[in-house]
Amino acid sequence: MSVIALLKFFHYLGLFFAGGLGVAGGVLQACHRRAGQMPSPPVQNTLRILAWLSLAAIVILWVTGVGLTHLIYGHFTLGLAFYAKLFGASGLLFILLFLNVHLSAAAKAQKPPVEKWMKLIPPLSRGALVIVLAGIAIMTSYGPV
Repeated sequence: MSVIALLKFFHYLGLFFAGGLGVAGGVLQACHRRAGQMPSPPVQNTLRILAWLSLAAIVILWVTGVGLTHLIYGHFTLGLAFYAKLFGASGLLFILLFLNVHLSAAAKAQKPPVEKWMKLIPPLSRGALVIVLAGIAIMTSYGPV
């Protein structure tokens, strides 16, 4: 198996995990918000685990993506769609990093996470994801533009 195929395998695996974990966390939070209840301690622990796994999946995407870009194109000057994708992916990485640090600090202090931030994170991460997906769609349809 070639290095490119191996990197693509792990890249797709990262996509699979990042998407599934993001959906699972969002559904859990939305159900509790609609019910007007704070998640129980085991569910809060589950949400923290999902957040860390999502961050790990994004890191896998970054590492494999950089490797694939280097091996396939040999450079990173691939146009605006590529840069938009990187911008969205950077935003998503920083959002998940902030989320994990915040959730860990709140758990350590035995306080609930700041509700305002927890409400802000889903739309910000969805917006970053839309930018990533638009960049991918343009790149895979038209090549470097």
